[in-house]
Amino acid sequence: MKKYYLLIILTIVSFGTFAQLKKFTVEVPVKPKMNISDSIQGFLIMNRAMTPDFNNFDEDSLQIAFYKQNFNVNAVLLDSIVADTTIKILGEMLYESGRYDIVIPVERNIYRLLPYGETPEPLTWNYVETLCSQFGTDALIVLENIAMRTVTSYQSQKEYYGYSYEKTYFASIDFYYRAHWRIYDPLNKKIIVDYVTNKDTLYWDSYEADLLTCFANLPTIKEACIETGIKSAIDLNEIISPKWETETRYYYVVNDDSIDLSIEYAAQGKWEAARDNWQKYIDEGNSIKRSKTMFNLALALEMTGDLPGAVKWLRNSNKIYYRDITGNYLKQLLERYSKQN
Repeated sequence: MKKYYLLIILTIVSFGTFAQLKKFTVEVPVKPKMNISDSIQGFLIMNRAMTPDFNNFDEDSLQIAFYKQNFNVNAVLLDSIVADTTIKILGEMLYESGRYDIVIPVERNIYRLLPYGETPEPLTWNYVETLCSQFGTDALIVLENIAMRTVTSYQSQKEYYGYSYEKTYFASIDFYYRAHWRIYDPLNKKIIVDYVTNKDTLYWDSYEADLLTCFANLPTIKEACIETGIKSAIDLNEIISPKWETETRYYYVVNDDSIDLSIEYAAQGKWEAARDNWQKYIDEGNSIKRSKTMFNLALALEMTGDLPGAVKWLRNSNKIYYRDITGNYLKQLLERYSKQN
């Protein structure tokens, strides 16, 4: 199961040899544009885009075909490797976000006969449920449709430099793409994301005094096509995966071995154990000591994803002994909580 709140990088930095307040670095999530329910932690990714029109174009042959047309081409490219690369890259990015587990099966293409320009009707829920049950995932992502149009251009001209005319060369590649993604939630029988990108363009150009150098500066048509597919995967990832921002957090050493055992747990990434240990000692000692333990407990609750609990114990800490650092931390968490709800 993936952690979907915080994964911690403990880089302990003290404020002096005998300092009681110490700090470390954390990675905090920024809510994505389309929030996926916490009940969905595993995705199955399938490809429904490939029609019989798709081909695995040979890179060299494709390039030569464009050269034979003087690199002035306006054409739709339906490449099977590009479609397959798109879902693989999406899977890698979703997994690396730390939010989701991903399954991409060996047999990942869903058969279709519709023309490439038509998006099929949604899959039946029986089919979706069967797939998710077979692969042990909570939801299904399907690339329903992907197509690309490329416009390439080339021209040469003579330009006056100094006291003579010299030949120059200009070439460019534009890739326009349309991709349609659906995310199926079989438990609630609901399509939770129905996302189409059809306005984005990738562009490359080169202007040189040497013909070979001019084209060497450009990707091949196959490479540009693959990069365009990757961009489509990036588009979806950006709207459903959290982004991570580095922030600073603090904790107190209270010089009590039993209580400070939580710090050892935290340094090992065992935040649940740290939380449970601090919880046992919130009523021990004077108000200063209790307020520090409550502060630490709030930190552990944040690290385990319980923002309301963290806010509660920061407020309790402030009630019995006010500190600016506690107030500032409380403001941070309230701001994060408001953005998530």
